[in-house]
Amino acid sequence: MAIASLSSKKQITLPAGLVRRWDLKQGDGLMFFEDGDSVRVLPIKRKSLLDMRGSVKAKKPIKDIDELRQLARQEHASRHERETG
Repeated sequence: MAIASLSSKKQITLPAGLVRRWDLKQGDGLMFFEDGDSVRVLPIKRKSLLDMRGSVKAKKPIKDIDELRQLARQEHASRHERETG
């Protein structure tokens, strides 16, 4: 079990073991899923748009690149959650 403390700026430092396990690098993200009184945290590896190409099946026209990035991140996190259970 790893414990992190909240700083005065509302930031946390991830325990080194998690950083190594998830191979996190600067720019990678974390997605937080609330489940009642618990929170699940999933790593999101930073990828270029070329790496994400084809990861999202558009249900409607995409307005701009920020919307495309958000949809791709959500899909990636969803796939990761299904893979890791």
